[in-house]
Amino acid sequence: MSDPKSDPEYMKIGEAARFLGVNPRTVYRRVWAGELPAARIGGLYFIRKADLDAILSHNRAEPSDQADTGLMKCSVCYRLLPNETHIGAVCAVEGCEEIICTQCVRKGDQYCPDHAPSQEQLLLDALRRQKSGEIPVVVKNSIARLREINFLNRIQTRLTAMGSFLHPVSGEVINIGNWAEILEFGDDRAEIMHMLGKVVLDADTLAKNPLNAWFSARPPLPRGSKAPAIHIQVHVMSHLDEMIRNGFDTRPLTADDLAPRLVQLSEEARESKEMQMVVLASSTGWDATARTVINGQTGEKHVLPFSHGMVMIYLYDLESGELLYNNLDDRARLYAELFIPLLPSEEMEEVKTAIEKELVMYDSLTLENAVQTLGFSRSLVQKTFENLSSSNRFTLVDVPGFGLTISRK
Repeated sequence: MSDPKSDPEYMKIGEAARFLGVNPRTVYRRVWAGELPAARIGGLYFIRKADLDAILSHNRAEPSDQADTGLMKCSVCYRLLPNETHIGAVCAVEGCEEIICTQCVRKGDQYCPDHAPSQEQLLLDALRRQKSGEIPVVVKNSIARLREINFLNRIQTRLTAMGSFLHPVSGEVINIGNWAEILEFGDDRAEIMHMLGKVVLDADTLAKNPLNAWFSARPPLPRGSKAPAIHIQVHVMSHLDEMIRNGFDTRPLTADDLAPRLVQLSEEARESKEMQMVVLASSTGWDATARTVINGQTGEKHVLPFSHGMVMIYLYDLESGELLYNNLDDRARLYAELFIPLLPSEEMEEVKTAIEKELVMYDSLTLENAVQTLGFSRSLVQKTFENLSSSNRFTLVDVPGFGLTISRK
């Protein structure tokens, strides 16, 4: 067999489309359906001219596409595609030939906007898959936003209650008279505007979607100190594209999400000569790969934990309620208490109060409803359910079809 790349008897997709007088999508559809033989070399398809002649002779071409300009555009993100290597698929609905680019396919898009399932349908399917164990978590956008606000408020409350702490490098006492003077706030709402193609965001959109919000502070050093300045950063992270597009997310953040941020922090520390004390919280939790980056791994696949003399990194899992850091790092262990949202007993009391308020209005409350409504982690709500059931005011029962349910006696 001759080399299709140099054989004039073979044509690429674009050439084949022009030869037939159709849209390139039509050619792709026929190739993927097995109606048109093609050789794939280096991501490109090559089609024999004889096979194209056979299509013409059998009058199977689609004349409605003849006026098409030949430009290829992703039907999901609307990017113009320079060539066919950027096409990942066509819409999964039979008969639809809308192109979906490789980037959107990697994100899980299978349908063009006209045929995409509604957010309600996608959510029901995701909840079914979570129940069957196919996916680890389902967090709605509104719950992610609630967790984001809740976590940042808690950490801010905890930090601003501290008047002094020791410098992690020099051991000097750092006194903060007024935290309000050094706090800075921000978020990624500009990115959301670009995603939505809007120049303004209404209050409803801001309330229902996570913003990847953050706050930071640079506490003043003692006069004459030669210690490196300190930059405290607290950032809540979500997969904004999934949250905006689907209204929920099913993926914990991974090492791939964490690694670029660690590189960025390392560069910031080198350039600014500042000590970076950073908490990265995930609204959908952190998976095993991200935890390995922070904690390392022993055994056959030995992995050293992330370490940097000028970067102290903590992860907070908003799904499980865990603060994660390198337990073998004495310095990280000492300063962890700065970034615990509240003491467990304080946090449980807050959850108790919220649950009891719900039970004033309703006779019972399921674990699922409590997690969705209150915005606390599942493990913490379940512990609080169990704690409340030990009193003589409430009963806890596993109700078929509803799960753990707490009721007033």
